[in-house]
Amino acid sequence: MSWQSYVDNQICQHVDCSLAVIASNQDGAIWAQFERENQSISPNELKTIAETIRQNPAGFLDNGIHIGGSKYICIQADNTLVRGRKGSSALCIVATNTCLLIAATVDGFPPGQLNNVIEKLGDYLRSNNY
Repeated sequence: MSWQSYVDNQICQHVDCSLAVIASNQDGAIWAQFERENQSISPNELKTIAETIRQNPAGFLDNGIHIGGSKYICIQADNTLVRGRKGSSALCIVATNTCLLIAATVDGFPPGQLNNVIEKLGDYLRSNNY
């Protein structure tokens, strides 16, 4: 299965996403992505997220999470899981051995459903040494 099919079939098919991306957890290089028209994921945003998760996840609590040109307020952060909110939209980031799974919802989509989908996919990838 290609990385893009993970985004399309495992994330976006179950979550009403404003953005979804799978990227390297080392340098933030994009492996697969989905963006709505008003969203644009920058390589610098992903590089910052990758570095912050590895080195100082608590930094998200102080500075927020910047992705797709938006700032999300961080509500939870550690080396494997980061959660954020912006109004009624939610953000979930899971770090596996090799990649970052990042998805943000449209306004009003249940954050619990987002978290469930992204965290289960992360568990699956970890169990397969990704």
